Amino acid sequence: MIHIAITAGGTEETIDGVRKITNMSSGSLSWFCLEAVLSYIEKHKIEAYTIHYIKASRAVTNELNAEQASHINFIEVTNTQSVYNAVETLMNEVDVDIFIHAMAISDFSYAYSVAKSDLAEEIYQHIAANKKISKKDIEAIITNPKSKHSADAKISSSQEIVMGFETTPKVISLIKKIKHNTFLVGFKLVKHNKDNHMIKQAEKLRLANNCDAVFANKASQLSVKGHAGVLLYKGEPVAHPIGKKEIAEAIVNLAFQKIN
Repeated sequence: MIHIAITAGGTEETIDGVRKITNMSSGSLSWFCLEAVLSYIEKHKIEAYTIHYIKASRAVTNELNAEQASHINFIEVTNTQSVYNAVETLMNEVDVDIFIHAMAISDFSYAYSVAKSDLAEEIYQHIAANKKISKKDIEAIITNPKSKHSADAKISSSQEIVMGFETTPKVISLIKKIKHNTFLVGFKLVKHNKDNHMIKQAEKLRLANNCDAVFANKASQLSVKGHAGVLLYKGEPVAHPIGKKEIAEAIVNLAFQKIN
């Protein structure tokens, strides 16, 4: 039995009952990867397989035939913590052969909001009461101000506010810690236009998270047809695909080649 995991879409971090922080990821590249896996499996007549598709609610999906759908385990997620939990559970329960981690994960989650004037007053009162207040004391106030809004209340638009964010757990680093034999594909999006910088950043991601392959591309190249970048295996460029379909095929072909 071959197990393939793919993450898709962008996470959503809730602020209050009506607002969320998200990103523009559609999850379309992930779906192209799923289709590329199905195509490879059909071509090579592989019968025993499951694709675990971990997807955000807004990630695109297309129609599958009954045979294909019977081999796909859709796992719905929302925020980064839910992705982390889903991946942790999957990796502990299943021997995943290939993991394509293409989801756009938020680096930060919402912690609190506070009226700017209220936070300033709280800090001022602490300073007035203690002339020897330290940087650490001020940091403690900013981390968890007493004047913050109630967690379940809608944030009012009548005052200017300050928002606090905390870092989210790193999903990609979890994968190989649990199953070191999994073939892991990471993705690195960079703003810098120089190829050597892009490759350097991709290699940094690979080494930090024990990825086997990384697809790196530039933010300026994001589109369905013009989407382009470089696929690296163990730090070395192995393909320069153009177009999401071609990128997905390059990734999937490399992954199956290396696990066989």
